[in-house]
Amino acid sequence: MSLSRSLLLAGLDALPFAALASIATYVFARAGKQQPVIVGMLAATVGVAVLLALGTISANRYRADGKRFYFTRAVVVEGLLSFP
Repeated sequence: MSLSRSLLLAGLDALPFAALASIATYVFARAGKQQPVIVGMLAATVGVAVLLALGTISANRYRADGKRFYFTRAVVVEGLLSFP
């Protein structure tokens, strides 16, 4: 698999977490009665930072081990295993 395709897959895998981080930032900032412009910029910055961080970790892990690593699958499996 080429590097650009692995980066695309890593970014798509990290996308749900980036969206959740942006939504959480937006909700908490709006609850603090912040201005909408500041809230939007802050939510976008947090979302991009999470996307880049998790995508980079996933892509580096793929490059080091040679096998894919999916955050979404790991989170779902850990969540299901945590049920008694």
